[in-house]
Amino acid sequence: MATLRKPRHKICRSAGFCLFNDPKCPSIKRPFPPGHRPKSLRKKKSSYGEQLLEKQKLRFYYGLMEKQFYRTFEKASTMHGNTADNFLKLLESRLMTVVYRLCFAKSVYDARQLISHGHIEVNGKRVTIPSYLVKKGDIISVKESSRKLMRIQESLKRLDGKIKPVPYLEILQDGFSGTFLGIETISDIPIDPRINIQKIVEFYSK
Repeated sequence: MATLRKPRHKICRSAGFCLFNDPKCPSIKRPFPPGHRPKSLRKKKSSYGEQLLEKQKLRFYYGLMEKQFYRTFEKASTMHGNTADNFLKLLESRLMTVVYRLCFAKSVYDARQLISHGHIEVNGKRVTIPSYLVKKGDIISVKESSRKLMRIQESLKRLDGKIKPVPYLEILQDGFSGTFLGIETISDIPIDPRINIQKIVEFYSK
């Protein structure tokens, strides 16, 4: 299984905000790269440097390795319609992202581990592939024997009574299952506005 080997807090500080949903992340108080002072004179990034940073932000936000991220972009570029919109829809349709959006996991990295360890089912069948693309109407659920796991119980508290954590997902009555309703509009995706998707498209289109 691919893992993130770089120090996460340094990545967040370089991005200027927390990418891993960690309330204790030092980037909240120090939203600037390590070794620099916010008021110091720093050389402005080149166009390429800005595009690269935006790509890294989105890649870490969704918990993908470089090859996975690029393959997803390539697939989006061959689909009909806007490449940026298709790219985001594909990223949001990955099982690990859906598990995180349903609040079964505290982060996409935690979601990847839950899936790989066999705790997640799609339409009643166990799926251990984090990159599995969920389709409209699919029911994603926590396996019956895994529902008492403390990490899942703690994560579910983030729902706070919501029936729909995001517009394209709906929690079922048991509280441990959700239906993927399909992404109708790109504005439904709760992507951080500090990530510029267009610059990522420009980066890969060269």
